[in-house]
Amino acid sequence: MDDDPVMRRLGEHALGNLGGMTVATAVDGEEALAAVERETPDAILLDYLMPGMDGAEVLAILKASPATRSIPVVVLTAVDDEDELRQLVAGGAAGCLVKPFDPVTLAENLRAVLLPVLRSDAARP
Repeated sequence: MDDDPVMRRLGEHALGNLGGMTVATAVDGEEALAAVERETPDAILLDYLMPGMDGAEVLAILKASPATRSIPVVVLTAVDDEDELRQLVAGGAAGCLVKPFDPVTLAENLRAVLLPVLRSDAARP
């Protein structure tokens, strides 16, 4: 999800066409929450800085809900403040990826962040 239409298209191309993932996009936090309710994704790539509800607020809502708290969320951000990034992980993000991203490696980088989460979920009885 990203509020910038160019970034959404680029991310959709990078993850879908290049990365072989099934991708659904959302314009803002409210639309993303509605899409998550409808589609129950395997993972969420969430923009941090958005108008209205920002990524930290969306993350908090997702992690507070029993229906969505187990969905791994990776935050995509142009913020390079390590304290803020640590707060996102402490708030439940599986990790963070930094903008600008390389479309060729975005899917690989996303999988690398998600792999430890997916392995720990698979190990649970």
